[in-house]
Amino acid sequence: MDTKSVFFLLVGAGVGTYLLRYLPMRWYLTLQTIFERPDLRAVLVTLGPAAIVALLVVSLSGLVGLNTPKVALGQVGPIGLACTVMWIVFRWWRNTILITVIGVFSYGVVLYSQSLFSLSGL
Repeated sequence: MDTKSVFFLLVGAGVGTYLLRYLPMRWYLTLQTIFERPDLRAVLVTLGPAAIVALLVVSLSGLVGLNTPKVALGQVGPIGLACTVMWIVFRWWRNTILITVIGVFSYGVVLYSQSLFSLSGL
C-alpha cells in the first residue's frame, strides 16, 4: 500500500467511526419511538459485546497463526486461559471494561510466565 491509500484508509476509518457515534445520537430525538421498541432495543444492547467479540476474534486470528499448526497449538493454552478468566469475570461482575482489562492482564501473565520457564530451561 502506498502512502495515499493509507491516508484515505485512515480518514475513512475516522469518518466512519465518527458517524457511527454521531448519527444514532442525532437520530434518537426524531426516532425515539422506534428506538424504544423492545425488539430493536434488544438488538442495540447486544451491539457492544458483539463488537468486542469481533475484535477478539480478529486479534486472536493473528496470534494463532492458522498457517502454522504448531504455533497455533502453543497459543491455545494462553488464549483459552484468558478467555476462561474473561468468562468468569463476566459471570461475576458483567462489567465490559473489567472483563477486557482482566482478560488482557491474565493473557500477559501467562505469556510472561511461559517466557520465564523457557529461559530457565524448565
